Amino acid sequence: MSKDRFINTRLSRRGLVRTSAAGLAMAGLAGLPKGTFAQASPEASAAVTPYNGEKVTISYGYWDSAQQKGVQQLLAAFKEKFPDITVEEQLVPWDDYWTKLQTSVAGGEAFDLFWINAASLPVYASSDSLLPIDSLVNDGSIDTSLIAKPLVEMYNYNGTQYGVPYQYDTIALFYNKDLFDAAGMDYPDDTWDWDTFRDAAEKLTDSGKGQWGAGIQTSFQEGFSNFVFQNEGHLMNDDATKCIIDEPASCEALEYLIGFFTDELTPGISIQQANPVADTLFPAGTVAMLPGGSFRASTYAQADANIDVAPLPKGKTRATVIHGVAHVGWSRTKAPGAVLELINFLASEDAERIVGESGMGLPAREGLEQTWLDALPDMNAKVFSEAASYGVEVPSPKTGPEWLTAMSTVVTNGFAGEIPADQVCVQAAEAANTALSGEG
Repeated sequence: MSKDRFINTRLSRRGLVRTSAAGLAMAGLAGLPKGTFAQASPEASAAVTPYNGEKVTISYGYWDSAQQKGVQQLLAAFKEKFPDITVEEQLVPWDDYWTKLQTSVAGGEAFDLFWINAASLPVYASSDSLLPIDSLVNDGSIDTSLIAKPLVEMYNYNGTQYGVPYQYDTIALFYNKDLFDAAGMDYPDDTWDWDTFRDAAEKLTDSGKGQWGAGIQTSFQEGFSNFVFQNEGHLMNDDATKCIIDEPASCEALEYLIGFFTDELTPGISIQQANPVADTLFPAGTVAMLPGGSFRASTYAQADANIDVAPLPKGKTRATVIHGVAHVGWSRTKAPGAVLELINFLASEDAERIVGESGMGLPAREGLEQTWLDALPDMNAKVFSEAASYGVEVPSPKTGPEWLTAMSTVVTNGFAGEIPADQVCVQAAEAANTALSGEG
């Protein structure tokens, strides 16, 4: 594809342009098991009795322990407005979240309200497992004009709105200032490119000290996808029906990253499996630089390590994955009116201020990013909000995220040295397309 086609996928904070006709994004690999869901009819899902003040208890499912304090603040604020609605939070770690969600929906005992990412939305929406929120949008209760259009469209399926993001996230380069100071090196800035990044990683790697210059994650969102987009590569064709990570630009990006593993400038896969680089090695001070998401900023700001952040090193162009996590309701909840009241509150200005001020993440509601930046006064966190201007959405085909799981598994095996570097992109595309065809 031409450079102009790539440029047209770049996003402004106000009017982001879709990566493809089905260009949805994700917060990572859902790893969602295939299964048959207990379905509700569209008519039943749409016929919601408004909440009338009765005492009711609903459950709230989410996956990020780092945001637990913020979630609790949100639910406490909601309780003040609706004292007769009790919300029971259910924190399920990411590794177990999607399996539990799929199993519980299939079994008819799901969370009443839960977090979802855009990659998984088509799976649940297509089975009528989600509660439509069109009534809230149509009557103006939720003003979608205050949220960047593509972030809203991520959670619209076949013309029905099922949620709106409460926060959005981008990727930037975290770095340990003390390790740079000890090496007598200048901190990363917006002049850095891939060569600068590689050179710094070489200088900051010291095997004798057990120190790596860079932390290249296997995470799809925080890892290789950003470099593919920076190299003007693509993951899928325009209508999101075929994986094309085997095109030359994408292959080149993967080979660049594989070089960090081959030359031991980043912790190897076996090391990362025991000690996740973003969760343990980087905040412990044994990794100097880490491409990571804005959702980690609050945690790193409180770490013992002296951490700051800069824009991702630039490739042929600037690019970062952009995404927004949304709240959705289960279509078979016994308290749909109460669930809609909570979804409505979580999209309000009051709730979005809590999201920012608590440090949970960048509020999706326009004009409130500063509340999050103010919660991180010692970190150059504005690079995350500025990165929205060159954010790129990840395609999410209606078949679900299995293609991403298949593709990322191959890439991880390539990082581990199990596949020749020049064959990783080819095998990744083959695996993804097998999953897309339903044969995987």
